[in-house]
Amino acid sequence: MSRPSSEKKCVEVAIAVVFDRAHQHVLVCKRKDDAVLAGFWEFPGGKCDPGEAPRACAIREVREEVGIDVAAVGQLDPIEHEYPYAHVRLHPFVCEFIAGAVQRLEVADARWVPSADVASYEFPPANETLVRRVAAGWDALVR
Repeated sequence: MSRPSSEKKCVEVAIAVVFDRAHQHVLVCKRKDDAVLAGFWEFPGGKCDPGEAPRACAIREVREEVGIDVAAVGQLDPIEHEYPYAHVRLHPFVCEFIAGAVQRLEVADARWVPSADVASYEFPPANETLVRRVAAGWDALVR
């Protein structure tokens, strides 16, 4: 696993891989044009506030970005990735949709897609392994 270089800031990011189990779909969101990594698709999430636990951050970010309630039911191994501007440590959580209607509050687009189709969306490089795992479906992630 790579270590953050001394001149780069390490950014702690929580990610919510949100499943609607009733319909066997996962939520993907498109980053706004003015965001870092604009135009890429992603799972909802964002930077952890100082002192904020990644699990709490993932749930908060989903509510802020798309206005739905989720429950985190599992945590995957952290992912570390070097970008030219920062070292990121991603904390992915498998979440279950609880309630609400998806809104585009802080994202350019949001849609429910079959988990097998998630790999057809362009995600940032740091998400490559995670996308492959999500494409295998809920049962492959939650054991």
